[in-house]
Amino acid sequence: MTFEEFLNRIDKVYYENEFELRYGQTIMNVLYQIWPDQYKKITGTDLDCFYDDGTAQSTLEYLEKVWNDQNI
Repeated sequence: MTFEEFLNRIDKVYYENEFELRYGQTIMNVLYQIWPDQYKKITGTDLDCFYDDGTAQSTLEYLEKVWNDQNI
């Protein structure tokens, strides 16, 4: 899966659950499904956007940087 496909999956899940999940929650939920090790690595850090949509952009920037180094 490419990073762009990951972003598309986030958007799809977000719009399917509009008004039920915040964007940061959606990012973390999809990340858990696709790359659970990275989810565990950032949970509870400044990159964890589950409870704070304000950090979603930083989370996505970080994930994009590390994405290509992994075989997802």
